[in-house]
Amino acid sequence: MSRFEISRDYLLRHTLLPFATVAAALLLLGASVWYHGEQEKRFAEASANRAAVHRNYEALVFRRKLVERYHRRYEEFRELGFIGMERRLDWVEILRKTSLDLTLPHVRYAIEPQLQVVAPVESLMAGETIQIHLSHLSLQAGLVHELDLLRFVDELQRNAPGLIKVDSCEMEWQGDRSDTLKAGANILATCSMLIFSVVTSDVTAGTAT
Repeated sequence: MSRFEISRDYLLRHTLLPFATVAAALLLLGASVWYHGEQEKRFAEASANRAAVHRNYEALVFRRKLVERYHRRYEEFRELGFIGMERRLDWVEILRKTSLDLTLPHVRYAIEPQLQVVAPVESLMAGETIQIHLSHLSLQAGLVHELDLLRFVDELQRNAPGLIKVDSCEMEWQGDRSDTLKAGANILATCSMLIFSVVTSDVTAGTAT
């Protein structure tokens, strides 16, 4: 054996441990890279799920607020008599009481038969569960002053059931009519009003009362 020959046993004894260490380090590095990649994927999925849950929660909160807002409006319309069957007896009583409270010389009225209105825009959510009804009210009232008409209409809109729309009003000075002046009316007002009511699915079917 020459002095330049390297013993295999000596080589293995002094290089096996470093090679094994390097191999183990490479394995650990590869495992760490793989584990890190898997954790990044899980984190991305968890973040996406969290964002989706957050969006669903916000949408749920928005829908709840929307339902609460429209439910309050529904209850307000129901209390006003806009939602429900038309109550004509209440209308007659309020017309009589209002004319007495405002001390109007005379009031005459006529309410035509109720009609169903075809809405210009129908809701896809409502379908046939909502029906809009309309009644035409012809009103003639003797007034002492022009402001009596505004007070009269204001009282009707405040107290009478349903949604009221003044279609037209004409006032005529009665200075040349002695019979009307004797009754205490300086002005004769002739008005046309529309009374709207809505029947929903939770309202018991029936006829106007």
